[in-house]
Formats: sequence, structure tokens, C-alpha cells
Amino acid sequence: MNMINPYDLGSRFDVPLMEIGSDLIQQFHRHWLRLCSSNLLPSRSDIDPANLKKILPNVILADVQRDPFRIRYRLCGTRVAEVCGNLTGRYLDEFQGKDLWSAAAFLQQYRTAVHHCRPVFSQDWMTGAFDARFKVQIGIWPLAGGGRNVDMCVAVEDYLNLKRADMAFSRVAQPF
Repeated sequence: MNMINPYDLGSRFDVPLMEIGSDLIQQFHRHWLRLCSSNLLPSRSDIDPANLKKILPNVILADVQRDPFRIRYRLCGTRVAEVCGNLTGRYLDEFQGKDLWSAAAFLQQYRTAVHHCRPVFSQDWMTGAFDARFKVQIGIWPLAGGGRNVDMCVAVEDYLNLKRADMAFSRVAQPF
């Protein structure tokens, strides 16, 4: 199978936060940093959804499974569901076909966040209706029960400049 290299298309993974222009991602990052204390990661119970009303439609909450490493989507916000379909209950590695490179790249992003106990930021492209291309920026933050063992991640996906009329799309790697 010929897989397209996402780096040839402007996809960038594990980029510095300063390259991320999404207000949603920046806002959640500041919130996550406030929840970190004494070098401990926040847990799921530390996050109060009432403090994140503007961000919630773009949030993904994922369970981390080890041995083998897998990501299971526990919850996805309404905006994520509109754009990507309802991911709830599915595993990231179940997404195959023409998006295979993308699933593998995102699995690596989760792996980095989990193993290094740090947020990971990326930007990618999505192809929508009428072959229009839209930039998506993503942040993934580790959560740890007890502050040290990462057992969940929160992701925020911001579909920049995407209008409701362009919702019929998927993460498809196609050159300009």
C-alpha cells in the first residue's frame, strides 16, 4: 500500500505551543497548567467541565490502555462528532483505510504525551466538501490518577476556519 507522507503535506506533529494559534487549545493549556501541582499531573476528577463550556464541543476524553498501547475514546464533544463522526467507544487503531498514516501519527502523539507526561501539539489538514482543505490544530494533555501514572488524555481539536457547510469531510491526505 502506498501511504502518503503527512510531512509532505504541511502536517506537523509535536510542534511547540507557540506555533499553535488556536484560542481553544491555548485556553485549555493554561487551565491544565493551573491544575498541575508539585510536579504532579492533574487527574480527570480535577477537571470541572463547568469551567470549560466554550471548549467542551471540541474535547475528546480518551482512556489509555497499556500492553498493548491503545487509545479508546471515552467521550467526544459535539463539534468533534459533527466533523469526525461519533468516536465514543472506539479505539484509535480501528481507523484504517486511506487515513492509516493519520491514525498511526495520532497514536504516536498520544504515546508521546503518555510516556513523557507532557502535552503534545500538532497541526494537520482535513479535506472537506468540494475538496476544500482546512487546517486543524490539536492539543493532547496527559491525565494521571494519583498524579503520576497517566491513565487518560484530554485532546482539543480546533477546526480552523471550518464552516458548517463544509462538514462532510475526513482526514484525507491529498496534495494541494
